[in-house]
Amino acid sequence: MSHNETELNTTTQELTSIKSELSSTKEENSTMRTELDSLKKEHSDIKNEYTITKGKLQELEPQVGSLKEDYEQKERELEGVKKDLQQTISDKYVEIESLKDELTGQLNNKEADITQLKNEIEAKNKEIEAIGLKVQSLEDYIEEAKGAPQVVERIREVMAHKGFLSDKELEDLLAENQY
Repeated sequence: MSHNETELNTTTQELTSIKSELSSTKEENSTMRTELDSLKKEHSDIKNEYTITKGKLQELEPQVGSLKEDYEQKERELEGVKKDLQQTISDKYVEIESLKDELTGQLNNKEADITQLKNEIEAKNKEIEAIGLKVQSLEDYIEEAKGAPQVVERIREVMAHKGFLSDKELEDLLAENQY
């Protein structure tokens, strides 16, 4: 073959290869255009959404400012209430401690009074016991004294009868009189 034919064949093959690449590149280009169109639409949707959101944000900004001011006002009020409560708690604590001290003092005084009264009662009970013993002693003495005229009468009878009284007879007469 001639050199021209060979070149022609080679060029034909190259041309076929280039056509194939061109076809492939066209397909890629078409796919990319489709993706680009899709991205453009997505970009447009996002832009619309951004515009709507921006509008809503602009509408809400004054409300946010107002809410922020309200919040700060409430926070200041809360701080005031906290301080008042802390002061009240402190005052009540002092009052409770004062009452506690006062009641403790009263309790100590009452306990001292109770101890003193117990001691007085114990002393009175001892006095009563001593008086009871004295009364018992006096009653015994009175009982003996009540029988004394009878003993004297019996002694006279025995003396009138015998003329004398033995120690044994005197003890027997005194023993009889005690019962």
